[in-house]
Amino acid sequence: MNNANDYALDLFVGQALVARLEFHPQQDSFSLTYSPAWAADRRGYALSPHLPLHGTAPSSSIRRFLEHLLPEGRALDVASVHSNIQKNNIFGLIRHLGQETTGALTFLPAGRTPQALEPQIRELRHSELQERIEGRNEVPFTVWDGTVRMSIAGFQDKLLVNRVGDRMFLVSGSLSSTHILKPEPLNTALPFMVANEHFCMKLASRISVRRYGQNHVAEVELLRIPAPVLSIRRFDRQLRTDQFVDGPDDVKVPAVERLHIIDGCQATDLSVAVKYERNLGNGKDVAHIRDGASFERLFATRQYLEQPAIGVRRMTLWVVTTLLTGNSDAHGKNLSYHVGPAGLRVAALYDLVSVMQYDSQKLEHELAMAFGDAFRLEDVKSFALADFCERANVSRAFFARELVALCEIALVEAMAQSADPVYTGEEVPLVKSIADFVVRRTKLLLALAKEIPKFKKDVF
Repeated sequence: MNNANDYALDLFVGQALVARLEFHPQQDSFSLTYSPAWAADRRGYALSPHLPLHGTAPSSSIRRFLEHLLPEGRALDVASVHSNIQKNNIFGLIRHLGQETTGALTFLPAGRTPQALEPQIRELRHSELQERIEGRNEVPFTVWDGTVRMSIAGFQDKLLVNRVGDRMFLVSGSLSSTHILKPEPLNTALPFMVANEHFCMKLASRISVRRYGQNHVAEVELLRIPAPVLSIRRFDRQLRTDQFVDGPDDVKVPAVERLHIIDGCQATDLSVAVKYERNLGNGKDVAHIRDGASFERLFATRQYLEQPAIGVRRMTLWVVTTLLTGNSDAHGKNLSYHVGPAGLRVAALYDLVSVMQYDSQKLEHELAMAFGDAFRLEDVKSFALADFCERANVSRAFFARELVALCEIALVEAMAQSADPVYTGEEVPLVKSIADFVVRRTKLLLALAKEIPKFKKDVF
């Protein structure tokens, strides 16, 4: 006979009980009940705008929120096989993988508490990491020590580690990761992706610092293991300077505070299946159906923002980097928000890549989200940009000014970043190609910018 708590999980932020999640198998439905103490605390907050702190969240919204915490593609296949839990069993997978998710939440079986979790830590040496990178076809990259260690969304191979200087540690229990490691994809159609993403992220960082005086882009580093690996500092993790755990060889590993974030699909209550605007694909009979994530939906999250003007500026930076680098895969899950009592704040930018550098016969170049009605980069002209502004409820004059300012910075910084000595071998011509592409795009966009405010509103 089943116990009443068999299908219940307690959700924690740090050691604070936030809510209880229950799955009702007969109805195939979820319910979420916030802890009275969390709901009454001035530091308490709703986990997303669609899971209200007071009132009842629909089961469908809870399901959508949970599915975004799971990996995608091969990583989800591996998690399913190793746990013997079907991929569509959202509750089972969250129960299995939910000890460290994206954001602040820890999911534990009802009755267990974070205080009972022991710190688990072991060093990951470069030689072992190199061996595992080379052997990914035989042993999935998410499986370490016989356990699936990764519970973070996305298709690419990723590994969560705690980095202390140049040393890396696999951690679990009461410890948290601080960085995400991304090796080169196994897909041969994506050569030098590590250098590509590093270049685009660093370029966006340079632009952000010069324009806004601060970096709104996740920090990245290109490591040589010797295989190239992109190390991304997690912006949903914050080091504690007052707490340490003893690691191997007397290394002091700092404790980590988890910060709650949600992605654009969670913020708009969309399923992971519709992270692209053309949710049924681009076939002639369905191309007109655009019920998925879009710039219009994402910019509508300003109603939840703690500081709407700052949030719109950060989202505009993301939009312009998409136009500059040809990041056609910028979809609804590639934008995130910090969540707190006062509302949402747009998080650091991430997953910035120049998809246009790769063969269009092997990799889709259609934009994940349209500018106006333009789904091809070459079709994004001044009218499409003005149409984008109207749909996103962004001032055309403001967008034109930002576009000019960001492009003028990119014109200089693209070439400067391409000269970074971190790139070696065949990475050098790739990043030079991206820099040249960015320069061509800046010149085109600068020419288009002056026309954007001129269109009459009644033509849209």
